Amino acid sequence: MKSNKAGKARKARQIAQDILRECLRTPHNRIVSCGILVGFFYLPSRLLDLITATLRGTPSILMTAAIGLGLHMLWQKRHQLAKLQVSEADRLLGHLLIIGGIILAPAAFWVEWSQRLDWAVILIGIACSCWGMEFFRLYPLPTFLIGMGLFPQPFQVAKEIWQAFLPPQILERFMAWAGNLGLLAIGQPSVLQSTAISLPGGTVDVQWGCNGFDMMLTMAAASLVLGLFLQQSALKITGMIVVGMVLALLFNIPRIMLMAMAEAYWGKAAFEFWHGAWGGQIFSTLLFTIYYYVVMALVKRSSIKSTVHSR
Repeated sequence: MKSNKAGKARKARQIAQDILRECLRTPHNRIVSCGILVGFFYLPSRLLDLITATLRGTPSILMTAAIGLGLHMLWQKRHQLAKLQVSEADRLLGHLLIIGGIILAPAAFWVEWSQRLDWAVILIGIACSCWGMEFFRLYPLPTFLIGMGLFPQPFQVAKEIWQAFLPPQILERFMAWAGNLGLLAIGQPSVLQSTAISLPGGTVDVQWGCNGFDMMLTMAAASLVLGLFLQQSALKITGMIVVGMVLALLFNIPRIMLMAMAEAYWGKAAFEFWHGAWGGQIFSTLLFTIYYYVVMALVKRSSIKSTVHSR
C-alpha cells in the first residue's frame, strides 16, 4: 500500500517536473507561462466574484459557461491548432501583448473590469504568439465565446445602449402596465400612474432593476450557450433566444404583481424578500425550469422532423 502511494507520488513529481521543464524550455514558452501565471493570480478573486454574483442572481455563471464552451471547442481542435504556422511578426506582437498585460497586472488586480480586460489582452497575445493571427479567422466562434465571457460589465454596456437608443423608461412603463393589468384581472383595486402601481395599502414603483431587462439578457446568453452546446443551427439558436427573452418578460409580470401585493398587504419584510436575491432566485429557478422543458421540446421536435425528412 505504501509503495503504491510512493509510486503515485513519484509519478506526480515527474509530471510536474516535465511541465516545468517544458514551460522554461524556450523564451517563447517562458513568456507564455508568465502570462498564464497572471491568470492564476486572478483566479481566486474571479471565483469569489462568481459565487457572490450567482447568489445575487446575476448571470456570471453564464459568462463562465461561455468561456468553458469556447475552451472546449478549442480543445477539440487541438490537433489542427498544432499545425498552424506562426510568422515572426505575429509572435512578436503576441509577446508584446503578453508582456504588456503582465506589466499592467498589479494595477489591474483591484478592479473586476480591469482584471477581465487585462486577462483578455494576455489571452489574445498567447493566441497570436502560439497560432498567429490566422487563428482568429479560422476559429471565430470560440474566440467570440471567450471574448463574451471576459467582456467587462456586459450588462451595464447593454443598459447604456438600450437607454441611448430607446425612449426613457419604455420597458419600465410596459412592465408597470402589464403588472397593473394582471392585478386588475385577479380582482385587485390597483391604480397605474406612469411606472407606479398603487394598491390601498401601498405603492411600488417599477424602476430599472425590476423591468426584466437583466433577466431578458440572461436568458439570451443562456440560449446562445445552450444552443451552441447542443450544436443547433443558427435559425434554431435564434428561436431559442427569442423564446428565452419572451419568457423572461412574461415571468417578470407576476413578480411585479407579487411585490405590489407584498408592499400593500404583507409588510416590508415580505416585500424585501421578493424584491431581494432570494425572491429573484425563486423566480429565476422557475423560469429556467420551464424554459428548459420548452426548449428541449423544440429541439426534440426539430430533430424528429429532420430524421423524417432524411428518410
